[in-house]
Amino acid sequence: MKHTAAIICYGNMGSWHAEQINKLIDDLEVVGIYDIAPERCELAKENGLKVFESAEELYQSDVELVIVATPNNFHKKYSIEAMEAGKHVVCEKPACMNCEELEEIYRVSEKTGKLYTVHQNRRFDVDYAIMREIINRDMLGKLYFLDSRLYSNRGSSGRWRSTYEAGGGTLYDWGIHMIDQVLCLIDSEPEYVYAQLQSVRFPLVDDVCRVNIQFKNGVRAQVIADLWCYIEEPRWHLSGDDGTATIYKWWGKEGKVVKANIKEVDWEQGCVYTPNGLSKTMWPRPKQEISELPLPELDHEPRWEEYYENVVAVMEGKAEPIVTHEQIMRAMRVLMAAFESARNNQTVHLS
Repeated sequence: MKHTAAIICYGNMGSWHAEQINKLIDDLEVVGIYDIAPERCELAKENGLKVFESAEELYQSDVELVIVATPNNFHKKYSIEAMEAGKHVVCEKPACMNCEELEEIYRVSEKTGKLYTVHQNRRFDVDYAIMREIINRDMLGKLYFLDSRLYSNRGSSGRWRSTYEAGGGTLYDWGIHMIDQVLCLIDSEPEYVYAQLQSVRFPLVDDVCRVNIQFKNGVRAQVIADLWCYIEEPRWHLSGDDGTATIYKWWGKEGKVVKANIKEVDWEQGCVYTPNGLSKTMWPRPKQEISELPLPELDHEPRWEEYYENVVAVMEGKAEPIVTHEQIMRAMRVLMAAFESARNNQTVHLS
């Protein structure tokens, strides 16, 4: 017998959850939705889903799992209500608006014993999985800098994502995904955060975010999400003292690893000459001293279905969540530090 789920807010992401779960997850079925928009309710009916007249009616049903896909400022409300009604909860990212709200949610999860987790689906992107493999294999020596970058030239989609009160903006939208990935990649606690947020076309929210994170082990990471950029840089760029790795595109497998064959540098080999001077520092190593390697093959191709397979296993008491409370809070703390840093133009220390 399948477990049952219902979705609060049948918008772009809500309808995507329903379609993908019912197509790909054997032991879980989305049977209904609640939405305040009549056109979305009609679409749900056309897709064979029950439309609940209110959130309360949904809570009173025998549905086991509630998927919260509302605008960000409603995440706390519906997550808490659903758990108090005896339902497990999967919430879209970000978990909520701030750390205080998240602590409230955790208290209810602990009190009710119900699963609460966040849909960090970008942990299943193939580019992220390859970067994780490079780090796990220790291919680059001692790591010191990680660049994670995403670019678009389409701007924001508008609507609630351009509204401050609803939790709109690029940092809440894409920044939280990228921060979560970086925190999972670097095996150390974040210590300092410095961020710059820009409002290029939408004055109330950021549509460009740059977040710098320094970890306690000395590694620094930079997260960039820019919605108005017409020339992209590589999706990933990872530097270690023995080599560099890059992946060119989001959700792609193209890139390379360049490593040093010889550790010591011979400073007498030569110089690079320019019209305005010479430099030994910027003279490239001879080709025989470096190796260019392909990106590593993955033993396990990432599957988005693993997320909901894990949710079902947790509901059955057979597994622990793969997106944990600790991970969600750590990412939220960095997110809030980024907002504070950008507001005050200061580095924020995570105590």
